[in-house]
Amino acid sequence: MAPTLLAFDDTDSPDGMCTTYLASLIVEELRDLDLIGLPRLVRLNPNVPWKTRGNAAICLSLGRGKGKSSSCGHINGSPVRYFRTGDPVDPEEVVKRASRVLERVAEFECDQTNPGIVCSNVKPPPSLYWKAVREIVGLPEVESHLGEVGAVWRKYKQGRGVIGASAAMAWRPRDRTWEVIAYRHPDKVGTPRKIDPASVVRMDKTTKATFNNYDYENGHVAIAPGSPCPILFGIRGDSADELLVAKDMINGEHPDRWLLFLTNQATEDHIVPRKVASLKPRDSARVEVKVVSPPVTIPGKHVIVRVSDGAEIDAAFYEPSRALRDSARALVPGDEITLYGSVREQPRSLNVEKMLVRTLVKDVRKSHNPKCRKCGKRMGSMGTGHGFRCKRCGSKKPPGAAVKAVVPRRIKKGWYEPPVASRRHLHKPLRRMSRVNIDNL
Repeated sequence: MAPTLLAFDDTDSPDGMCTTYLASLIVEELRDLDLIGLPRLVRLNPNVPWKTRGNAAICLSLGRGKGKSSSCGHINGSPVRYFRTGDPVDPEEVVKRASRVLERVAEFECDQTNPGIVCSNVKPPPSLYWKAVREIVGLPEVESHLGEVGAVWRKYKQGRGVIGASAAMAWRPRDRTWEVIAYRHPDKVGTPRKIDPASVVRMDKTTKATFNNYDYENGHVAIAPGSPCPILFGIRGDSADELLVAKDMINGEHPDRWLLFLTNQATEDHIVPRKVASLKPRDSARVEVKVVSPPVTIPGKHVIVRVSDGAEIDAAFYEPSRALRDSARALVPGDEITLYGSVREQPRSLNVEKMLVRTLVKDVRKSHNPKCRKCGKRMGSMGTGHGFRCKRCGSKKPPGAAVKAVVPRRIKKGWYEPPVASRRHLHKPLRRMSRVNIDNL
């Protein structure tokens, strides 16, 4: 039989706590049970308007382990291990015990925090995960799925956490990454973190399978969160073994505990290929479009580019995206690009998170007004679209008579992404993408 699944969500707030930290507390409380497989950290739709912070839910597989075990953490002075297989336990008893921990630490005073906890010996359908990572899911629909699989669940306040918990339980990875998260001693939570930036840079340059460690454009340690939560740092990567080495390369404050998670981060599971005409608010989409008008810089130093695949939309490149925004300024009408991003309702736009420049056209611009054949002097413009006229003799020429030249392009074909500090949790960084032969696109 499969092990027992325990999932929970929506226990943190913008001002503190962390659902992954609750995972460590529950593992500590249920130490008489075994982890069957790694703890799972599952990010859901980043465009959900009522999310507290990173919209992450946790799922633990619990039971009576069989066979060999492997290390996946260290809590309260003792190693945490997980088994590959194991027998289930009673869901009612697991929920009862885990709920006591949740009720002790969840941020109930925050209006946006609506915890939920779910336990089952059977997974909900995988379609629930895919809907939750790409769309908005209602609680009645989720509870219907839970009833069908015989799950046990508890809701607090509005109970939206049941949605995320159930979706995390339903996740069957197509792509996956790992994250090792180190937590602070409770006495230090809320005080400035002490992490040696030089050690983070060394770790980033030494390891091959980690990513999003350090923001070189902004000189920012990206493994440390900015909120006053219990996390000291989190290192993400494509190798669980390398992450266990990487965490020990960080100098500074000593962690109180740590856990290794299997995750859907950096997979772009939220992105769906779409046509512009079909885009709806809060969609996360990939569109293949052509630039139809020159980029415009608006207040705030954001760049807006009008694009089309038959239907048109404004592509918004925001100031924090830095190099990505600057690359957008170099686009010209006719360039063919692929954009990844989320749809904003008002004003309707695609907020760009990543860009592939597929085709570049020649940038031909007016260099001089034409010369008058009679006088040999440069003619004057009569206004946009009205051609030219000689100030001396009055002779005229059409707008197409202007002398033009090819301007060297300030952008190349290829991928462009924002700096590390501006990337979403589900954003797949170029560091982990397969190489693409741009010349053949």
